[in-house]
Amino acid sequence: MTQDAMPKRIIPLIMCGGAGTRLWPLSREQHPKQFLKLFGAHSMLQDTILRVSNHDLFDRPIVVTGESHRFLVLEQLAEIQSEADILLEPTRRDSGPAIVAGTVFANQRTPNAVVLALASDHAVTDTEAFVAACKASVHSAANGHIVTFGVHPTHPATEYGYISPGEVIETPLHRVQQFVEKPDIAVATQYIENGYLWNSGNFMFRTDSLLGEYTTVDPDSVKALTSSVLESKTDFAFIRLDKTHFENATSISIDRAIMEVTKRAAVIPVSFGWSDLGSWQAVWTLSDKDANGNSFRARTIVNTTRNCMVISEKQIVALNGVENLAVIVTDDIILVSLRDDPIGLKQLVAKLPQTR
Repeated sequence: MTQDAMPKRIIPLIMCGGAGTRLWPLSREQHPKQFLKLFGAHSMLQDTILRVSNHDLFDRPIVVTGESHRFLVLEQLAEIQSEADILLEPTRRDSGPAIVAGTVFANQRTPNAVVLALASDHAVTDTEAFVAACKASVHSAANGHIVTFGVHPTHPATEYGYISPGEVIETPLHRVQQFVEKPDIAVATQYIENGYLWNSGNFMFRTDSLLGEYTTVDPDSVKALTSSVLESKTDFAFIRLDKTHFENATSISIDRAIMEVTKRAAVIPVSFGWSDLGSWQAVWTLSDKDANGNSFRARTIVNTTRNCMVISEKQIVALNGVENLAVIVTDDIILVSLRDDPIGLKQLVAKLPQTR
């Protein structure tokens, strides 16, 4: 596709179906983290929508979510005076089928459109740099590459996968040389020294490129998901994907289905203050802090307390002589945890299924 033939606007495709308990107890099955307002007036979902609200560059968004979250999506869109096509997954099938279904729908709206697939629960602190990265990627995506956003690491993180960039395709984009899984701290340090990037899990592609690559590896799933879209039903403000066809698709992540095997993968190195907010440590890192490193969204009484985070809408929280804690108070649960212990928190949540 030539530059002159490129679609005028990018279609944002926003994945909003996760159950996320990594920020438990605020984030739960019925109210996952994309709907939380952790840093101000807007939720993660709302911030994501607002990042793609420049109508000169971005078209009407598509949001893929589940039955139980449909009205939360609608309410939060209304709060920021935004609209979207809301596709309802009848069951969870991971990011691969969600993106394929959304891409089929986008292609119905605009054949061979360029799509920007985004997670709804990631933080970006520099919207201007994010938009610039989108503009820099659109030509390569329109010419058939599946572009992923590779984040310049700020530290040797063990909670992210990494991307090794290869030869330059067109500045600033590179071919993807290798995707690698989440490393330990020693390997992560080596990756950074070797110029690896964090894998943000956000992508830009032309609809026919993505569907063609997916068909190569799993034609039955593409057929099922296409039928699910074609036989969808409109229900009030929602588009219900056909359940029978959707459930015939293989449950798999987009990375494993496509990105790790395709020859079309490209990566653009970016620095726009990205985080997947996968732990209370990540939330603390992006939060405003006092001179002692404390982040408080609560009425607090403290003494010799350092590097703690407290969130409580109602209860007063008193801390004495402690550091590096996350204290999260909800109507029914009080969590006191080491701030930087996501594995321990995951183990804790597994013991408390009735509170999810």
